[in-house]
Amino acid sequence: MTYDDRRNDPAHPPDDHDHDHDHDHGDETRVVERETYVERERPPVNAGYVPPVQPVQPAGGQVNVNADGTRTAYVEPSRGPLYWARRILTLLFTILAVMLALRLILLLLVANQQNQIVNFVFDVTEPFVAPFRGMFSFDQVTPGGGSVFDIAAVVAFIGWLLIYLLLMAILSLADRDRTA
Repeated sequence: MTYDDRRNDPAHPPDDHDHDHDHDHGDETRVVERETYVERERPPVNAGYVPPVQPVQPAGGQVNVNADGTRTAYVEPSRGPLYWARRILTLLFTILAVMLALRLILLLLVANQQNQIVNFVFDVTEPFVAPFRGMFSFDQVTPGGGSVFDIAAVVAFIGWLLIYLLLMAILSLADRDRTA
């Protein structure tokens, strides 16, 4: 505790509240409490570290400002003209891949070919497997029990996948952004 004598201080004139306690000390002094702050030494700053800066958008960027001017939103790039062609191509090749996988599973599990669903899967996938038949000296592996592993269907699956990837690459090249 320290005592502060402010009898002649014009910045802090004595108030009536201070006079009530002044009689305890006998003169014009009053008790003032002080707080002490201790600063610790900071660790040295690494001179090689530079904090990252926020990226700045160029002045000609695509920014959409509302009528009131308070909120901004970025404009999303539009889809290219071949976007829907790529989507439809992906859908068709996905259906083909699922049908070829079903064909392989049905042959491995010795499905009844008299069943309408099984017969439908075989009839739909046969035109897609036929171009790949005869590529190897054997087209099927039959380990016994009537189960068949159709090598031509596996090769057809890989072949059609490669054709799909080639078509997608061609469409992506044709649809790329010309300003970049």
